[in-house]
Amino acid sequence: MIKDNQEGTTYRHSAMEPMKMKHGTSDEDLFNDLMEHVGMEGKFQSRFNYLYNLALMVLVAMPALNIIMALTSPDHWCHVPGRNETNFTLSEWKQLTVPRTDATGNVDTFSKCSAYNLTFPLDANTSRPTLLERTPSDYRDTVSCQDGWEYDQTWFASTVTSQEDWVCEKELHIPNTLLFCKVGEVLGEVFIGQLGDTIGRRPVLFLGVALLVLGRCVLVFSAGIYTIFLAAVVVTSLPTGVIFQSPLIIGMEVSSARQRAHIALLQCVGWTLGMAVTPLVAWAVGGHWKVFMVLTTLPCAAVFFVFRCFPESPRWLVAKGKTRKCLKVLNQIAKENGTSLPENTMETLQKLERRKEKVYGVLSLFTNRRLLRITILISSCVTLVQLLNYTLVLSIATMSGNPFLNMFLQALVEIPGFLLGRFVCNRFGRRWSQAGAYSVAAFFQIGCLITVTHQQLLWLLISLVMIVKFSLTVAAYCAYLQCMELYPTCLRQTGTSLGVLLATLIATFSPYIVYLGAAVDRRYPYAILIVLCLLGIACGTLLPETLNQKLPDTVDEAADFGAEQKFWSFPQRKPATQYQSAPTKHRQAN
Repeated sequence: MIKDNQEGTTYRHSAMEPMKMKHGTSDEDLFNDLMEHVGMEGKFQSRFNYLYNLALMVLVAMPALNIIMALTSPDHWCHVPGRNETNFTLSEWKQLTVPRTDATGNVDTFSKCSAYNLTFPLDANTSRPTLLERTPSDYRDTVSCQDGWEYDQTWFASTVTSQEDWVCEKELHIPNTLLFCKVGEVLGEVFIGQLGDTIGRRPVLFLGVALLVLGRCVLVFSAGIYTIFLAAVVVTSLPTGVIFQSPLIIGMEVSSARQRAHIALLQCVGWTLGMAVTPLVAWAVGGHWKVFMVLTTLPCAAVFFVFRCFPESPRWLVAKGKTRKCLKVLNQIAKENGTSLPENTMETLQKLERRKEKVYGVLSLFTNRRLLRITILISSCVTLVQLLNYTLVLSIATMSGNPFLNMFLQALVEIPGFLLGRFVCNRFGRRWSQAGAYSVAAFFQIGCLITVTHQQLLWLLISLVMIVKFSLTVAAYCAYLQCMELYPTCLRQTGTSLGVLLATLIATFSPYIVYLGAAVDRRYPYAILIVLCLLGIACGTLLPETLNQKLPDTVDEAADFGAEQKFWSFPQRKPATQYQSAPTKHRQAN
């Protein structure tokens, strides 16, 4: 039996001999041998990944997206009192009282912020407004909306915008609110993101969920006070990144190399399902934004029911020298997988504790030329794929029809992209799969560039855009998978947060790229996206291959990772019996 003398806790092990070192095994490989011994593809890994990287992601994706739908601005026009005292239909009353903004006379081109300056004399018999014959001169003078606005309730019974009249003079409240969402995400990546490598992945996850749920509840009841509403938006946006990163990183750190692509796929599918469910909930409640926000936020609190069962990453624990806590987690994994700890487990962990390195947070990513190069490249890949996807989503956000159904279908198209991403990543490797996805996206965007000016080819343009979105989904899968695999254990969450931080900052330019197409030339956005795809090809191919490779645990391992790989090399199709270690040339030179 293995006994922790300081805490008096006893752990079980089998009657087998102590874990033997494999030939050529270095100190850096000790923990990998120990993880192989307790099991890296057992029941523990399956339960953890399906529960936290799939089911939990469905729940947390909903509040991450519900604010966008709550800020929807329905079609609106000036409210002119008096229609209830007449027998005019709404359409007739609008034609009488609201000017058009387009000479074509389309029913959906009424002014949103002005009305005719008309007076209606009362009928002497009925005391109701009467319609007199008007001349063109009567419809020259307009005034701003004096009595508020009316909103089209075909799809949304109420939104934040319609409730608080964030239109016309206050229409900047909506983009300002979305800007503060991005500000919150950036601050969260800067401060909370690094906490994952400082205090652990587990406490950061639960802290993030608590901020998300409490902040959304405050947000629902504070729309009338704009400053408090913005503060709540920032607070709820702080943990957006770390909530997704923490379980993903833990899942990859306790699983085998060939399971990493599957784990990333589970989280991507969970996110997509959450995106698909969100508009369906809004549709089901009739577009009442407060009910919708509560129903899509409170389910996240269910994660606290498994607080005691959620483990900390044993890799992080051993990297921080917390051997006793690491021993407990390893025993939990071994018990659930039906295996046992070797007799010399504590001795192995103590040996790893003695070689614990000092890490200086995000600055450690810039202490080595090769590690700096990897950091720049992987951050660029994450940034490019988010900028491309966000711009593409904004470009198709004006689709007509049922907004709930449109959003649902846009979410579903990502699932086959993720499935294909998993297949090609395991078949051809991460770097060539990502480069291939960017190449396909660039090719079809050339078609978009040609067809966007031909209105009769709108159906073809939409088809091409959906193919581009599908290809970028594959690229996104590859990029985020590499992001999790290239950084060392002690900096994995910090490095991932850095990439997401830069991506969030750069993605704020997406609306301006779309605006450039509307104000100058509709071909410009697609030309810019083609250039971005070419940059993605370059960044993706210059990264080292991570398929079937051992995850780097230390800064030195990350700096050496892929140093001996050739540019035109392709990865092994089957994982090696022993995980490939990072090259040791650099360490021997030191």
